[in-house]
Amino acid sequence: MAPHSLPDSGADGSSDGLTLTRRTALALLGVGSVGAAVTGSASADHGETRDSSTRKWNQHVDAQGHDLSNVHALDVDHVHTSARDADAVVWQDEDGTYHADNRDETLYSGEDFTDAVQAALDGLTDGRTEKEWVVVACSGTMGPHEWDGDVLAIDIPSYTIVDFRGTIYVEDEGEALIRPLRALNAEEIEIPRVQIVGNPRSAFWFRNVWNVTLGHVDVRMPEESYIDGIGGGVRIDGFADGRGDDAVRCTDIQVGTAYFENTAGHAFETYSVDRIQIGQVVANGVASGCGVLLNDTSDATVGEVVGTDVDVGGGYAAFRLANGCSDVTCGQVVARNCARGVFTVSDSSNATVNSVNIDGTTSHGILIQDGENISVNGGVVKNTGAEGVRIDSRSSDQHRPAEGVSVSNLRIVDEREEPEMPYGISVTEGPRDGPDTSNVRVVNNDVRDSGVDGGLNLEPADVVVRDNVGDGLASGTVTLESGADPAARVEDVADGGTALELRSNVVETPDAAFSYEHSFEYSGEGWDLVLEWGTDPGEDLELDYIVDQPQALIGRESSADDGDGEDGDDVPEFDHDTSPGIVDSFESGELDGSYEGATDSYEVTDAAPIAHGDYSLKSTVDGPEGQTIMSFDGLDRYPAAGTSFSAKVGVQSTETGNAGFAWGAWDLDNYYFARLYREGEDDFRFQVYNFHTGQKLVGDTQGAIDADAFYEIVVDWAADGTEMTVGLNDPDGNEMAQHTFTGLDSNVTGGGVGTRGSGLLDEIQILDE
Repeated sequence: MAPHSLPDSGADGSSDGLTLTRRTALALLGVGSVGAAVTGSASADHGETRDSSTRKWNQHVDAQGHDLSNVHALDVDHVHTSARDADAVVWQDEDGTYHADNRDETLYSGEDFTDAVQAALDGLTDGRTEKEWVVVACSGTMGPHEWDGDVLAIDIPSYTIVDFRGTIYVEDEGEALIRPLRALNAEEIEIPRVQIVGNPRSAFWFRNVWNVTLGHVDVRMPEESYIDGIGGGVRIDGFADGRGDDAVRCTDIQVGTAYFENTAGHAFETYSVDRIQIGQVVANGVASGCGVLLNDTSDATVGEVVGTDVDVGGGYAAFRLANGCSDVTCGQVVARNCARGVFTVSDSSNATVNSVNIDGTTSHGILIQDGENISVNGGVVKNTGAEGVRIDSRSSDQHRPAEGVSVSNLRIVDEREEPEMPYGISVTEGPRDGPDTSNVRVVNNDVRDSGVDGGLNLEPADVVVRDNVGDGLASGTVTLESGADPAARVEDVADGGTALELRSNVVETPDAAFSYEHSFEYSGEGWDLVLEWGTDPGEDLELDYIVDQPQALIGRESSADDGDGEDGDDVPEFDHDTSPGIVDSFESGELDGSYEGATDSYEVTDAAPIAHGDYSLKSTVDGPEGQTIMSFDGLDRYPAAGTSFSAKVGVQSTETGNAGFAWGAWDLDNYYFARLYREGEDDFRFQVYNFHTGQKLVGDTQGAIDADAFYEIVVDWAADGTEMTVGLNDPDGNEMAQHTFTGLDSNVTGGGVGTRGSGLLDEIQILDE
């Protein structure tokens, strides 16, 4: 593939109109002329001619030998340099040569933009405790770069302001080995503005940093890179000394605005950060990742997240909180054609999203999973691929269940000619052996025309549900029969709880006087709605009704909880053929229509390599992650508990690729998964995951593997579903790894097959015993 084109920059970025003369460059340093000494007064000629009769508004004024623009810096001992004057400047002359100058000397002259900027930064005062300022007054190109023990980066030290007034162009080839801006174990950094165009590994990598301010960040990557593995936008993390308790957390980060285009990974990501303020992030195209992903981040304020085409067909979101985020507020999330709009998971708690505008997600509009005190306070959710809002708890007890979740003032609707949204809002108990989803509030939402199976699906008996338009704890139309006693009875409107309320109105008002009364009667198994005449009008009446539960069961367990601790209440049942034979080897020559998810990221082709028959499945997307596809029904057979089965997988590039196979899937988020994962070029890990619980069961090192070769994943699944042996064979059939897992969920005994980010997949089959 030909290299991507840069916007009118030339190969060296020199045609941006940002070339300078030496006199102009030194003027940025506050030096009046070439070779002029820097005096203590730091006065400057502003280029205005003095006019004794009329003084222009921006004219130089001499205040006893000092520039008025610098009066704030006066003290009894000395005069500081004017705040508008840089301490070093990087510039490019008309011949294309880069220069780095400070007031005393030339720090660099040469052809390398990266070296020029680094020289300017390194030439600032050693050991300083006040910020010094570098102006990069030109554009420049970084790359290509070959591995020399490190990626190519501009390293920004502590107490530094660096203002990029041009554009950084990244032109790498072979491997993604450039991170334009890097700061490690640094503090007091400001970057007022920067634009990065091209194919970096990631645009920013800031690790263990404190008191960082980013003004406006603009990162644009090619839609299709001519190398694999172009990366994310901004990553700020605290992992220099390890994760968990060993992490040295980043603190006090401020970001004004950020725009990202066509990143392969997360556009803006944090991990192990405290106290961060973000104004606006726009993510326009993310191949596999989030618009904004906050991991283990606390005291965060985000003004607005706008995501378009973010992880289409995958599981990420325009805005995602994960791995124990806490105390987060987001003003607005706008999502168009993303995997999800908002996603909170893995014990992220105490978070509020004030408003959403979500349309056309390929999975949930909003997914709130495993965390406490999450609120979504209003907005619109339209035309989603799964529920508009789903609130649930996964089976693992590694994280707290969903509790104290509130969704209110939402309009949820499916306007498509063929609606796909199963429910507007679904609250599920979860399959835990212990506390499940509880204390959820679903209040004042409009769920009309929102779900093919209903506006609301409310499994826990203690959900507070009231004032919703279109549905409630139960809803429908009932006929009040004239002369009948009672006039009508609606059975099983609620399983448990006693705080029930009725909202009702007649469809057509009769001519005669009428009145009716209602009560809720417990049948021994559930609550019935009983309607009796106060005044019988002498004719039948049609009555629309909605039953609400305006109050949870305070201080008591739900009567619907039988206390048996059984798992799997929301595990779907599968009745597939499990006889030995081919599950799928893609011999139709195209991806079977039963597959769901990121089907555009794969193709069935007769190009080599092929493990079985004439075709195999190959990824069409560069990079190691994402792109989940699953088939749940429609193939001739599917593996299940009590069978042994295998799949052939492979990578197309040992520099970027992964290889994986999924089984036991009931949606795009719940499945077992085994893969070869590229940790390094010659370091692949064999990993097995239980994505039903979010656990990695094993991850051991296999070293180097071959590209364009098929490895075999073999699974022996016990009949009761609680035990599983997963092995890996090399292309010659020799065993490379084998692990047995016990204590698995006995309710998960079947499901679909597929993959997540595999380069090659072929010959899925159920084996003879």
